[in-house]
Amino acid sequence: MTSTVIEPGADGLYHPATEAEVIALVAFARANGKQLRARGSTHSVAWSIYTDPVAGTPPNRTLEQTPPPREINIAFDKMRALHWVDEANGVIEVEPGINLGWDPQDPFGASTLENSLLHQIFERGWAVDTLGGITHQTLAGFTATGSAGGSTRYGWTNAIAFRVVDGMGNAEWIDQSHPQFDAFGTSMGLLGVVTKIRMQLIPMYNIEGTEVTTPTTGPEAPVDLFGPGSASQPGLRQYLEETPYTRIVWWPQQGAERIQTWKAKRVPASNENLVPYQQFTPDFGGQTLQFLGALIFVIVGNTSPLRIIKLIWQKVGIYLENLGFVLSQGSGSGLSRFLTFLLGCVVGIIALAIGSVLAFFNGLMRNIFAKLLPVFQPMTKPGEETKFSDWYWRSLCMDNTVSDGLLGTEFTEIWVPIQHAEMVMNLYQKMFEDGGDAATGYFSTEVYGGPPSKGWMHPGYTDGSDAYKDGTVRLDVYWYRDNKGIPNADEAFFEQYWQVLRDNGIPFRLHWGKFVPRFDFSDWAAYYQANLPRFDDFMALRAARDPDGIFFTEYWRLRLTGSA
Repeated sequence: MTSTVIEPGADGLYHPATEAEVIALVAFARANGKQLRARGSTHSVAWSIYTDPVAGTPPNRTLEQTPPPREINIAFDKMRALHWVDEANGVIEVEPGINLGWDPQDPFGASTLENSLLHQIFERGWAVDTLGGITHQTLAGFTATGSAGGSTRYGWTNAIAFRVVDGMGNAEWIDQSHPQFDAFGTSMGLLGVVTKIRMQLIPMYNIEGTEVTTPTTGPEAPVDLFGPGSASQPGLRQYLEETPYTRIVWWPQQGAERIQTWKAKRVPASNENLVPYQQFTPDFGGQTLQFLGALIFVIVGNTSPLRIIKLIWQKVGIYLENLGFVLSQGSGSGLSRFLTFLLGCVVGIIALAIGSVLAFFNGLMRNIFAKLLPVFQPMTKPGEETKFSDWYWRSLCMDNTVSDGLLGTEFTEIWVPIQHAEMVMNLYQKMFEDGGDAATGYFSTEVYGGPPSKGWMHPGYTDGSDAYKDGTVRLDVYWYRDNKGIPNADEAFFEQYWQVLRDNGIPFRLHWGKFVPRFDFSDWAAYYQANLPRFDDFMALRAARDPDGIFFTEYWRLRLTGSA
């Protein structure tokens, strides 16, 4: 076993290729009083991933690829292997850096569809139980933050053992027979560095489903969003419990109220008659629609004309880059693809000119936002619902075709016991009615189910007898990434969503990889402790496994103890 400490790369990250190199880095960090953290695909907010920021670098957003300019930040692009332990029974061991699917923003150039976890097991006839809205994440990162798909029935339960290097450099397997196994499913990187995950797979399956956009209320809506339901229209709790996979995108803005309801169920695996779900098609139309939507969000989400014009320039560049890529992957002659790209350039120039003018009238744009929304999110006409039938790994992740560069979002993810579904929806609806644009913002809120979990720090944790035992309703409150401001600061946009629940005695927990409160740290730490029954057990285990606190950055100290 080597004890040599590898050098960081030009990107400031350490790139170990073996567990031994990870152990050497941990030993070096401990001996020299340094912090050490391991990153995945950066789909969690940056300060939850990396060592402490230096002079605000990186900013606390998702998709930040540049680490702080000191300490030890690990990337696992060289540890991506998948090994079949028992192919006949679907047991594998996987290194932490493997992506679930293809990561289009992988800065290391290591991620492809073919070397992804989901595609490799698909080729052998195996699957996992659920997926999130995208499959860009690394396996270790997705697992460490308590991520889950849109289902009360299926959870991320395929991980059956973790190979972990603790803060003293000891490596061990923690499997399901270990009394502390459930602490590692949502560890946030605080219990050690995961170097392998053993998984129990399930047989391959397809999904089939539909998507419709309807008014928020009334007979056309698939669900009674604010009421108890009826024989012909289920209430929200019933709908979430009876629908295997689903998510509702809620646009609550006055004058444009609507919901887009996506639902699916499992069907036998098949390679025939496949109709993939694509939120945006990978062609000129799909990319242009995202680009135009991005321009609107940039204008309504900012106040400075100069900032708006700068952002529009950036969006034009991203749009043309995306368009060039999808055209290079498509069919047709070289001439037709060139002419299509040329058309995209014309669209970009026109949009830049018009957007630069509208930048000085952003207040007007906010006033007419409700009239613009139906153009991009029209109601579904009777008999014209979107239908899909596809391999689960390609269509269960319904947001995979969304461009992070154009329509990138930040959000806070709120887990509420499902028996409070009707009440929480009515509380938010009243908040929207009373607060107007300041409460609704200019983006959507996702509503979907969450499964119960045994993970000590998982937002769906239950001991089987508490309020969370039947699962949760989850609300993802979106914030356009290029909006001006810090949405989780005191009295900022997200605060009202948390506070209305606290004011009304509604229990809730938050996804650790997304935005959590950036204020009143001692109060929120006490709240987490009171609402997570295994909180103290987790903190004691953390201290035992990392006595020198090399993984315990100021970000996590503030949020979990209330003090730096």
